[in-house]
Formats: sequence, C-alpha cells, structure tokens
Amino acid sequence: MRHASVPISFQTLQVVADLQSAAAIGFTGMAERMKPAQKQILRRVIFDQKCLLSSADADAIHADLLLVAALPDKGREAFLSATALLLADRIQGGAGADDLFWNWEAFREHYRDGPSPVRAAVMNGFRWAHTTRRVNLDKVPQGRDLQTYDQDDLLRVLKVVARGMPEEIRDLACQAAPRDTRLVHRRALDNCLSGSCILSEYGGWFPSEVVELVSLDPEHAAFPYCTAILLLDAIVTRDGKGRMSFRWEEHAPRYLRMTSKARGAIVAGVRHLYEMSADWGPYAGWAPDRLVEKAVVVPFAKP
Repeated sequence: MRHASVPISFQTLQVVADLQSAAAIGFTGMAERMKPAQKQILRRVIFDQKCLLSSADADAIHADLLLVAALPDKGREAFLSATALLLADRIQGGAGADDLFWNWEAFREHYRDGPSPVRAAVMNGFRWAHTTRRVNLDKVPQGRDLQTYDQDDLLRVLKVVARGMPEEIRDLACQAAPRDTRLVHRRALDNCLSGSCILSEYGGWFPSEVVELVSLDPEHAAFPYCTAILLLDAIVTRDGKGRMSFRWEEHAPRYLRMTSKARGAIVAGVRHLYEMSADWGPYAGWAPDRLVEKAVVVPFAKP
C-alpha cells in the first residue's frame, strides 16, 4: 500500500540522496541476511529506485528489512543501512507500511553511535520525516546528532583555506572594487584574515564588497578563497541573509569541479548549513519538475 509522498523540495531531495548513500554502504551486509532471490530486489531498490519500494518489492523484502533494522547487535552497518532504506521509502510515499516510530524509540542511541555520515543521514531523515508528518516523534533529533562534522573543526579548516590566499591574489580580489577604495579593501581584507575571518565581525562595506563580488565569479583566481570567507560567515550567522543558499543554487557544479584543497572544505561547509537548519535550502520557488531535473544535492565530502 502506497502512502502520500512528501512534496518535492531541496530538503526532500537532499534527505533521500543521503539515505540512499547510507543504504548503499550496508548493501552487502543486508544482502547476507536475505534469501538469494531477495538480493537482486534489494540491489534494484537501492541503486535503481532510490530506495523506493513498489508493492511487489514490499511484499518480497519489507518484513526482512524491518528485521535487519531491529537487530543492531547482528551487524551495525546492515542495521543502519536498513533503517536508512526504510526511512527513504517512508518519506517518498513508498509501499512500506511501518512509520518507524518504534525504531526511533528503541534505537536512537544506536543511531548516535554510527559513523558520522551515516548517523547524520539517518538523523536528518528522522527529522525531515517528523517535519513532513511521515512519523511523529516525541524527541526530534537536533544539534550535533544531525551534523556530519564538528562545527569548530569545520571553521578551523575553512580558516586555513581563507588565510591561504596569496598576497598577489589578495591584490587581484581588491581590484573588483572602485579604484579609490581598493587600498581600504586590501587593508580590511588583511585584518579580516589575520583576525577571526568572520566578515560580520568587521561590519560594513570593507572588505565585504570585494569578497561577495569575487565569490560570484568562478573564473576569478580568488574565487575559492572568497567563497571560504563567505561560508565562514554563513555558518556563524546560519546564512541569515541567504548568501550561500543563493551561491549553491548558482555555482554548485563549479564547487564540485574544484580541484584545489578548498573543494572538500567548501562542500562540507555547505552541508553543515543544511544540517544546521531544516529551513536552509536553495532553489526556493523552483517548480518540482525543475528541481528534480536541475537541483544539485550536497554530497558528503572530507574537509
């Protein structure tokens, strides 16, 4: 029996993509717990159907998935991956009939002990399922449970990236400003980078103007450094002005194609924004069909 799926949004696409990744990690362990005929069904459901069960799939493997998802001591990886698959199916309105409330009540401490990407995927899955009324939780995941990386560690790595901007690239970045303000921007940029690297702590126009302008130009040599500076501020302010949600919408493919060391830190930082708040999301106002076709979800990345 199918249930109404959650309306398409960036958050839904992101949650399902993360849960699919978590399910794929434990495919081998889950398959070992199933009959030979079920293994091909499981493979298809995870890798071809994005963890969406048809009625026939549910008849064939749903009960066994629930069993694997109820036995953490029989294999933690398979247990977590089965939970991720069932959550993804639930959110998408698949044929799985169980709302997983009992699983949350019984095993949330086990979810907390999972590897950080899988833990974050499952916890964000439960948060989004609760937000969209696919399951009603009495204690909703929050804070560190939802985050792949520790915020202090992430800020430290992003500061290393930002402060790595060479002197000549700093000069080049400040040329984005009118000629008569370039020297002021240059001094302000140095002060920012030698200090906290948090733009909002320095206030006003300097060096925010050049940092924001350059972070919108993927061809600029200072693009990764200025993106890191802007992302640092976005994390501290929870992207209150939507600067990074706009930039992800516009430049996600360019971030993912970066070859510098900045790539991992920037992608991990954007993921942190999503994990900090269920309301954070680019692509606001996009039609569902365009979202499905064009929106870019944030992959797991090592900063």
